[in-house]
Amino acid sequence: MPAFEYEALDGAGKKARGYLTADSEVAARRELRRRQLAPLKVAKAAGDVVRKPGEARSRKALSKRELMLVTRQLSSLIDAGMPVEESVGLVAGQVDAQAMRRVLTDLRSRVMEGERLSDAMAAHPGSFPPVYRAMVAAGEMSGGLGAVLDRLADYLEQADAVRRKLQAALIYPAALSVTAITVVAVLLIFIVPRLAEQFEGTGVTLPALTRFLIGLSGFLQASWPYLLAGIAVIVLGSILALRRPAVRDARDRLVLRMPVLGSTIRKSEAARFARTMEILLKSGALLPDALKAARRTAGNAAFAERIARVGKDVESGRALSDALRSGGGFPPILVYMVAAGERSGTLGDMFGRAAAQTEQELDGAMTVFMNLLEPMIIVVMGVVVTGIVLSILLPILQLNTLALG
Repeated sequence: MPAFEYEALDGAGKKARGYLTADSEVAARRELRRRQLAPLKVAKAAGDVVRKPGEARSRKALSKRELMLVTRQLSSLIDAGMPVEESVGLVAGQVDAQAMRRVLTDLRSRVMEGERLSDAMAAHPGSFPPVYRAMVAAGEMSGGLGAVLDRLADYLEQADAVRRKLQAALIYPAALSVTAITVVAVLLIFIVPRLAEQFEGTGVTLPALTRFLIGLSGFLQASWPYLLAGIAVIVLGSILALRRPAVRDARDRLVLRMPVLGSTIRKSEAARFARTMEILLKSGALLPDALKAARRTAGNAAFAERIARVGKDVESGRALSDALRSGGGFPPILVYMVAAGERSGTLGDMFGRAAAQTEQELDGAMTVFMNLLEPMIIVVMGVVVTGIVLSILLPILQLNTLALG
């Protein structure tokens, strides 16, 4: 069904613009009048084509922030009792971005043709991740789509807040690191060679630190093109290698074994797993299906394998808490909460409490790490600059001593 772009007047005389789907321009105008809008201009949307049943469109994917906004708006409208197709159409008419509008217009068109919302979202996998669609499908089956979308919106907003907080916290250390590298590079490439020329012909045996610095400066001056090319080759080779599943799996397993980074990643993955399980179970999803969907949210392949093993144990009849305990890598608080949830019949709530506790611990650990990172960079920069200054001052002091002697 084609999409039409319209411009109309509402009951208050204000102009309204948006998109809607209809069989023809006449049908589009009829739909606008049904919505109590006076059509001024109705034209077929640019780039729109008639879609065959089951055919997916190539659209620009929604960003994480756009998906968060769309989810929140849909949850509010559906909770208010509005039908799904009207809710999607209303949100499509309110957004300004062309990509968002076209994706939502296509969703509405598919829903009006009889598809479920989760199936319509499958036509845009770049905009709606698999676990997102699984949660929407669980909400549709349980009859609580609005509540599921509300939980999804809360989850996406929380994830966006954490991501923005981390980005803001990394700005100063990143700027400090760039400044430190720039200062050291300028000293080694431009300052040290000129000072080395002053020491030539003096007949003085330069200190080991000064000789090392002069040698390093000469190496950088002569080899910087090769160093840059080597770094580029290493980066490109790493990117190509990480496209292979075996290499990614090996990297993820290695990362989880690292002392500090591994612990942080395990907590992050466990918090995401617990939050996803909370949403799915409260939406009415069966436990095996929820575990399969939660596995797809894991950002670490080794942790995803652990969830898969837990899922197989549960399908064989084992208790979830026992499967988590034997699977390894899951925080004790998560295992304890799951065991309590199994006994009390409130597994979804206990997953939520475990997620909140794990997220709180992770936030505290990240705060401590970021507070320590800045002074660490300053100390390292101070040591390097002090070494460069000493390598310059030591021969000058040595020359002054010989002159006075």
